[in-house]
Amino acid sequence: MIRRRAFITALGIAAMWPLAARAQDPALARLGAIKLTEPRGKPVYINIALLTFVKPDAHIAGASVELGLTSGRVQAVQENIEEIIRLVRASHRGELTWIKLTEPNGKSIYINVSQVTAVRSDSQIPGANAELGFASGKLQGVRETSDEVMQLVATLAGQTGRLP
Repeated sequence: MIRRRAFITALGIAAMWPLAARAQDPALARLGAIKLTEPRGKPVYINIALLTFVKPDAHIAGASVELGLTSGRVQAVQENIEEIIRLVRASHRGELTWIKLTEPNGKSIYINVSQVTAVRSDSQIPGANAELGFASGKLQGVRETSDEVMQLVATLAGQTGRLP
């Protein structure tokens, strides 16, 4: 009986740890979502599994970052890109599926490689050396070549021990 209680207690502590860690930062994932702020100041909850990219925004007033969603929609938020990537990485608990690339305009863009369906070297996007196709049907040009993108994906797969 003592062994069983010790096991249950240890199991309870282990199961509670992620909740305790997340409780320290209220913006961290709850049920797979992060809490961010829309340009008008209202809260928005974003399901991390549905993110395709995170990039600096220059098109929407009051927003500093654009989030690409698997639905094809774009969500603008006030938070800075570093804070969002920190929250996304913290929520994945070691399952890194994000790589940092460069948009044709020279700005950084973070890509969720689990949402990439194709990497093409023949891009019609000005300034892009490669074109990424997402599950949502959206396309994103990047300055890196298709070989460089695939090398980053291979490196990522080596870090996690499996393909993203």
